[in-house]
Amino acid sequence: MPHDRAVSRRSFLHHVARTGGAAAAFAALDALGCASLAWGEDLAYKGPPLLPGGLGKGKRVTILGAGVAGMTAAYQLAKAGFSCTVLEARHRPGGRSWTIRGGDRIDQADGPQQARWPKAPHLYMNPGPARISHHHRAVLGYCREFGVPLEIMMNDNRAAYLQDDRAFGGKPVQAKQVLGDGHGYFAEMLGKAVSTGQLEQELGKEDRERLLVAIAGFGDLQRDGRFRGTARSGYAVTPAPGTPHGTIRQPLPLAELLRADFWQFKAEFAEDFDQAGTMLQPVGGMDQFPMAFAKRVGHLIRYDTVVDEIRKTAAGARVVCHHGAGAKTTIDSDFVICTLPLTVLRGIPNDFAPDYQQAIAGVEYATSSKTAFYAPRRFWEQDDGIYGGLSWTTRDVTQILYPSHGIGKADGVLVGSYCFGVEPGDDMGRYPVAERIEKALAVGELFHPGYRAMVRGGINIAWPKVPYSLGAWAEWKPEQLDTVYKLLQQPDGPMVFAGEYLGYLSSWQEGAVLSAHRAVENIAARVRA
Repeated sequence: MPHDRAVSRRSFLHHVARTGGAAAAFAALDALGCASLAWGEDLAYKGPPLLPGGLGKGKRVTILGAGVAGMTAAYQLAKAGFSCTVLEARHRPGGRSWTIRGGDRIDQADGPQQARWPKAPHLYMNPGPARISHHHRAVLGYCREFGVPLEIMMNDNRAAYLQDDRAFGGKPVQAKQVLGDGHGYFAEMLGKAVSTGQLEQELGKEDRERLLVAIAGFGDLQRDGRFRGTARSGYAVTPAPGTPHGTIRQPLPLAELLRADFWQFKAEFAEDFDQAGTMLQPVGGMDQFPMAFAKRVGHLIRYDTVVDEIRKTAAGARVVCHHGAGAKTTIDSDFVICTLPLTVLRGIPNDFAPDYQQAIAGVEYATSSKTAFYAPRRFWEQDDGIYGGLSWTTRDVTQILYPSHGIGKADGVLVGSYCFGVEPGDDMGRYPVAERIEKALAVGELFHPGYRAMVRGGINIAWPKVPYSLGAWAEWKPEQLDTVYKLLQQPDGPMVFAGEYLGYLSSWQEGAVLSAHRAVENIAARVRA
């Protein structure tokens, strides 16, 4: 270590993050004693709005949609004495927070499907929300209040696989080997840069020595600072009686690792703010969360009721709707809370102000889709040792998700594709249903030879084709956040907006709940005034 000039920590950490990703940056932060600064988590959530019991006496609110946002608003307003009516076009609550079980029918624009699986508590799939983060404090608060039992959802599993057609001959590589070897190579290069003064500036001697120790630990480097393989990447010969040391895998070629797209976000997926290695899920399916709301506000919900018009009146607002095949009816109220997806809302005749109409029309939605299969044998557990988590691929299906529930059971339901639908061409729904399922089968065969014979009963839910949803979640463009997003946070006269698209993290139930709280507080403030 011949150089002793000082360096800013910011400069060093910039190089670490660019080379080794988030995990390397956090290791360096920890070594410097400032890891607590890594997350800017908002710990200020104090719970749902606290409204006086009689605040809403004599006030009527019509809520459009019995999804998570709509039922949250109804629950809080009803406790404050408001007279609430919730209109829901489906025959069930929850909206996109939905769980499919054996025998269920799925209606989409391209025809009906049926989940041809046995019925059992562990045999289900969540086509919409499937995980709850530790920082979703509002959702977790309601789970505690309502007694919704939760269990671990394995979001990241090093025993699963990463696959890129451009690297390793298109063959899947175990995630633990990609990460173990990748971190080793990156750490070796960083260690050389630190010890030989090749960064833009240099660290002081003490910080440099501490960081070299941290880098060596991060990459499992040899004492000479070289990476020659690591047990973190797995074994070619597993330690056993007679071979106590085993034989670790030969490191993957660095050039192949760099050729793959793993480092764009897949290898560090679980380190994103809105993700984690382990997350949470309700026991028995995600719909247990909205069903808990429905137990408390179900008497306020009119199911199978479609909204035909939304109008302003001198006294407030008017909603025209119809139930089933019945005649249209009119509901007058002081306020309307619109929680419908914007893709649906913009197709309903209304007299919103022109800037609101333009805003609603301009928001794009993700074209996400999921495929599910029934497996009589949990081959991913029994053959591959994969218990929860997901595998990634560059092909259309994007992900295979292994269930975290029902571990150790004989059978299971596997999510054979989860396509986000947020990039050009990333839209499985553009294919016929049979082709979507075939694509999922083909990729499954790549990861698990014999897959076609081990799964059956495939279904695919493409959210743009699901009635009364017409898309998965709002995909905000950066330039819209200071214009459209900000505008829709404000009421248009008696019309108040809420839904996942107005949460700080669109697509999450947490966003739906927090936006409902904001809508409730807005109405309460106007009633007080």
